[in-house]
Amino acid sequence: MSEDLYLCQKEIRRLRWVVRCYEAQMRKMEDYLEQLEERKTLGDEAMQTVHEISDFWRQLQED
Repeated sequence: MSEDLYLCQKEIRRLRWVVRCYEAQMRKMEDYLEQLEERKTLGDEAMQTVHEISDFWRQLQED
């Protein structure tokens, strides 16, 4: 196997790992925002901020 092919395969494995980590972090963020939205103890201003962040987060995911 040529050195270039080996380096390409190594980089592909690294990038797959990066994507899996990114996707896991996105799921955690989504879960966290959903939990915040369900809280009844947050004040109006805090809840408005949570909704704004959640809306922005959904837009990012769609793009």
